[in-house]
Amino acid sequence: MSRSGPLRRGVSPTWRCALLGGIVSIPLTVGLYWLSGMGNELSLNMVFVGGLIAGFLAKTRVTDADGAAAGLRAGIVGAVPGLWFLVGVFEAATVFSGPLWFRTAALFLVVGTVAVVLFGLGALVGFLGAKVGGWLAGRDLFQRHPFVSD
Repeated sequence: MSRSGPLRRGVSPTWRCALLGGIVSIPLTVGLYWLSGMGNELSLNMVFVGGLIAGFLAKTRVTDADGAAAGLRAGIVGAVPGLWFLVGVFEAATVFSGPLWFRTAALFLVVGTVAVVLFGLGALVGFLGAKVGGWLAGRDLFQRHPFVSD
């Protein structure tokens, strides 16, 4: 009896590229946030770099990986440090006044909207990075050519 399917193969090649790009971008995003003075602004520049890495790897190293999907997923993984902002949004949303049902609904609506926007922007930035990474992979800039002499 042979086992086949996703259980035997493990993580798909697209997810491998996405996780690598996303995990690389997390410490870079946190480091950039720390260097900026840890204010109330989070840059997604490093999420773009993670998407770029995922798209480049999907295009050059893995034959059956989708570069755009890898970048989109890398953007979602790379946006995880933004969850730190949800704590502040949660604290700010608790000052609403009114009946308990209104405060509860407002809290879930505000926190949910911020989370959707955060991960949506992360996915978009990662997708754009993957498109650039796939374009760079299609160029012959990073491939070694044999030295030819006359």
